[in-house]
Amino acid sequence: MYLWDWSIISTYKYIFLEGALVTLWLTLLVAVIGTIIGIGLAFMKRSEDFILSSFAKIYIELFRSFPVLVLLIWIFYVLPLFLPIRLSPFIAALIALSINLSAFVAETVRAGIESIPKNQFESGLALGFGYGQIMSKIILPQAIKNIIPNLLGLYITELKNSSLASVIAVGELLHRSNILISQTYRLLEIYTTVAITYLIMILPLVFITKYFENRLKQKLKNI
Repeated sequence: MYLWDWSIISTYKYIFLEGALVTLWLTLLVAVIGTIIGIGLAFMKRSEDFILSSFAKIYIELFRSFPVLVLLIWIFYVLPLFLPIRLSPFIAALIALSINLSAFVAETVRAGIESIPKNQFESGLALGFGYGQIMSKIILPQAIKNIIPNLLGLYITELKNSSLASVIAVGELLHRSNILISQTYRLLEIYTTVAITYLIMILPLVFITKYFENRLKQKLKNI
């Protein structure tokens, strides 16, 4: 019979705290960078310029299909074979996760914009607005309400994907926990604590997402 020893958690609680902070910091940076790139890709895909739209389409389809773990390993281990650079594990993870997120953000933003009836764009033109004014004053304020719940869902996924960075030795929660397991051999206690820590980080985002989804559903009912 397995004898649980939870004293190991209190003894090494700083390891879980430090790992969780690295996980949150990595996820925050990925969310910011991936969202900015994704928004740019969404507008590129909708562009009438053949080169820009083709590049965006290829990028989005490629990195939506590419496994995150393979992308992480390729950027960290393979890329230095072709370029005279050596990325740190954290930067490699940041690049890989941001690329992955940006492809999904691009489709989310594009779908949100295209969910707005085309006659509103035409009405803006009739009022003498330029493309930028129409997007900023008419289309995006409405589209953002549809986009936010989906974006929050993507951020939750990236928070979970950050655990894959342990493969290239990023000092996030899972990697630090694995090192602790190798030193203490208390696998069940440590992995249970890791699971609880992820829940603590993820649940607030889940509740916020549900809040926006409920508001959107309520608004649709009132239309």
